[in-house]
Amino acid sequence: MEIEELFGLPAHPLFVHVAVVLLPLAAIATLVCAAVPRARRHYAPVALGVALVATLAVGLAQGSGEELEDHVDETELVREHTEQGEQVLPWAIAVTLAAAAVTAAPFVAKRRPTLPSRAVTATLVVLALVAGAGATWTVVEVGHSGAAATWDGVGERDEG
Repeated sequence: MEIEELFGLPAHPLFVHVAVVLLPLAAIATLVCAAVPRARRHYAPVALGVALVATLAVGLAQGSGEELEDHVDETELVREHTEQGEQVLPWAIAVTLAAAAVTAAPFVAKRRPTLPSRAVTATLVVLALVAGAGATWTVVEVGHSGAAATWDGVGERDEG
């Protein structure tokens, strides 16, 4: 099911803005919880929840973007944005999986007390850093291409 409109407005920009705010926020929260073991038990589930909502928003943004694409001129900038937009979901899933791993770490540590905590923390930090950096960079790139596709030529005066 594709959603074209919300509140009488195109749904795509609304879903995009949810994803643009929540995905980097989830990435930062996951990284902090990975780096600070004391924060994991209480805050990692919150980071995981934000990551899940962000991933849902990315999926909805992609679906609504495909619907919107049928109603706009197909320019090179629109094609570029559409292609780049397909790269966000895998990164969103990576952030969600990293958040899930960070959330699970205290429970795993209880069951396996012989695991070296520094190695676990280092692994979680690397996982969260890679997923978060990739997700944030991709969101910025896709957002820039979407803005370029939307605003290209707007406000230019015809000097003829």
